[in-house]
Amino acid sequence: MNCQEITQTPVALEIMKGAQSKEYQQLFRCIYELFQGSFINWIFNKYNNISSKEKLLNDAKDAFQMGMMKMVEKSRQNELVINGSLKTTVYSYGLLQLLAKVKQEKSEDKRRSGYLTLINLFIEDGSIIKEMGDLFDEREQTLLEALNELPEKRRQILIMAFFDKLRSKEIAGKLGVSAGNVDNEKTKAYKALREILKTKFIA
Repeated sequence: MNCQEITQTPVALEIMKGAQSKEYQQLFRCIYELFQGSFINWIFNKYNNISSKEKLLNDAKDAFQMGMMKMVEKSRQNELVINGSLKTTVYSYGLLQLLAKVKQEKSEDKRRSGYLTLINLFIEDGSIIKEMGDLFDEREQTLLEALNELPEKRRQILIMAFFDKLRSKEIAGKLGVSAGNVDNEKTKAYKALREILKTKFIA
């Protein structure tokens, strides 16, 4: 089989059940060949406001490698779930590892925007949130799931306030609105978020 054939989701899942087969090794070689470069480019496009391009390149390469190791580990334990395409799953695992690295460094001011950017990436794709068990504690994961249910503008405001510690004036500058508008939206967002969290905890 060629790389296009072997990386089709049903084929890949079947191969992953036999971790010692030749096809298993071929599958992961093909994943590297097809997806590593595009993953790094995808991260670069999402991270276009980060100044240290060389560090980002190394972080993205490391994250892809660590994500692949995690996938191999889960496949050998028969715990790997592929939602959608194999490419999406590979990207999710790489992104999880990149976020874990940035999360470790989030206390450094120069990395705050990077952490914020990655949080936004996860919330844009709600399906990834379910894979975060090893990265976030229960409170953080519940908060991310609740934020995912808010309208985009209110969600952005709360993310900037929660995770990037920005003041209303700074948020207003990023969104191109007045500080008063941010305060008003923030109040509504907090109220909506409380209702969502209350429902989740009652459930």
